[in-house]
Amino acid sequence: MEKTWWWKFCGFLLVTLLAGAYLTPTFMHWYGKWDKAPAWWPKAFTKKIQQGLDLQGGLHLVYEVNMDKAVSDKADRLSVDLGEKLQKDKKVKATSEREVDARTGKLSQGGIVIKFANPAEAKVLDRDFMRDYSEQIEEISRDTAKGVVVLRMNSTYVENIKAYALKQGIETIRGRVDKFGVAEPTIIRKGDNIVVELPGLKQEDFERIRQLIGRTAQLEFKFLDEVQRPGGGNPYMTKISEVAKDPKYKDLGIEVEHDQWSEKDSGQQHTDVYLRAEKRDNLEKFFADLPADMKVPANNEIGYEEVRRGSADEEGAPGKVMWRTYLLIRRAEITGELLTDAEVTRDPQTNRPEVSVTFNREGAARFERVSGDNIGRKMAIILDERINSAPVIESRIGGGRARITMGGWRDHMQIFKESQDLVAVLRTGALPAPLRKTFETQVGPTLGKDAIDKAKLSMGIGGLAVILFMLLYYRKSGLIANIAMVGNMVFMMAILAGFESTLTLPGIAGLVLTIGMAVDANIIIYERIREELRLGKTPRAAVDLGFQRAFRAVLDGHVSNAVAGVVLYQYGTGPIRGFAVTLIIGIITNLFTSVLMSRWMFDILVARRKAAQTLSI
Repeated sequence: MEKTWWWKFCGFLLVTLLAGAYLTPTFMHWYGKWDKAPAWWPKAFTKKIQQGLDLQGGLHLVYEVNMDKAVSDKADRLSVDLGEKLQKDKKVKATSEREVDARTGKLSQGGIVIKFANPAEAKVLDRDFMRDYSEQIEEISRDTAKGVVVLRMNSTYVENIKAYALKQGIETIRGRVDKFGVAEPTIIRKGDNIVVELPGLKQEDFERIRQLIGRTAQLEFKFLDEVQRPGGGNPYMTKISEVAKDPKYKDLGIEVEHDQWSEKDSGQQHTDVYLRAEKRDNLEKFFADLPADMKVPANNEIGYEEVRRGSADEEGAPGKVMWRTYLLIRRAEITGELLTDAEVTRDPQTNRPEVSVTFNREGAARFERVSGDNIGRKMAIILDERINSAPVIESRIGGGRARITMGGWRDHMQIFKESQDLVAVLRTGALPAPLRKTFETQVGPTLGKDAIDKAKLSMGIGGLAVILFMLLYYRKSGLIANIAMVGNMVFMMAILAGFESTLTLPGIAGLVLTIGMAVDANIIIYERIREELRLGKTPRAAVDLGFQRAFRAVLDGHVSNAVAGVVLYQYGTGPIRGFAVTLIIGIITNLFTSVLMSRWMFDILVARRKAAQTLSI
């Protein structure tokens, strides 16, 4: 026996002890002994293998990202910036608004129209002025006689916006999920969709996490379109209110409401016209079914607010809840992008929870300027396409703070919980574009337990069959193969634990496949040893030549499988990647045990004096 066998033994023993230390927290957790490692356990060995969605239950969601909305919002912000820059830097009177497609009557993607009060001043919109926007916008046309310039975002910039919306959407969802405390979530891109897998969720948490993830958290401040005419009322809303009285809309239950109010300082009278119904869907259906010449103007949009009609009854239940429409100027004056913080506070008068938001320096300055320039107008506070409130601006608002009420007629604890969730999503940032859930499936813990039990049974039966076969067919040498196979499984799972990998059913399939690879490698080596023995070689020479000549075949097979694993990991998603990771790790550990560890055990076996002339194989 070579003198180095002792050092090899110490090395293999050390590796085995380290593997056992890494695996202990995993098995103690799986079998309910440790919820987490005790304080006396070394912190370096506290990582464990996580169970995937298909093993412990959870939620699988697929969201489609509305990237066109992200492009439209960016065009709105560029339009505002251009208008402010012209007035501030060039001191000219100009309006900047979105381009309307003449064929469809809808806003064009990325189109911006700038109209100068004095057509001669259109020349200030030259190459020098547009230098800061050269990578974003290109000029499409210019009418010098009318002082109209049409700009459009270039295609490369539009694609960058869409790619950013998808990437930022993933990061935003990840931040929200992390705040919820879900262990080992999977959040990945699949085409233009976002796939979310949340293992270990309790049934009662499903609905809350759905709302938390899918909430766009887009906070916008928009002015009501209060263009008045003699007798009061916005012309468009006044016209629409007459249409709503048509008997064909009776089933929608739409009512017309007039709200008369006066400005605090000037005393000027205003009359706003609203439509209201018990269901928001009914109002949306009404506007969707309007003929083309009655559609909402392209630079306007309909906002919806949930209001309480009537007072509480004797038992304290709230009055009837209705939905009310507002005609808004579509372009947002201020957005949630300018937020720096959000926190849950209390209304000093009612003591009900609400959310206080703080703007950054740019947002505070814009809020103060916009409010000062529009005293006497109503500004709607919109959160996720739902109007929170629409107060009248009575004075310039400084300090960069605003309040979001949460619906005062609901239970305090429910409002407080909703306030906390809203603060969580506002702090992690608004989604750059709305999400639409396209697929959802729930996996209960019972199904996961059944899967684990069946996987254990299949691995037990398969492992036992392999062990018996190797012992019966290869005798003492089969015992070496079995020890190497068990070592292979231990080392592979220890590496998975060290990386805190998530084990799924495909991952278990990778473990089973690794057992087969280990057996296959040993059979190739053993058959080569048998050939050498039949040729009359001594056991020691047969072992040396068998391992030497079989190594190339074993290595080629493992390299081929490794290439397949790398391809699966590169192009696969979710469970496919889990299978690939398990496969690649299994290949590495299998080479270690089948070639190095098995060879060391054979060296011990053939070096014994009595066994020097024979080999049980």
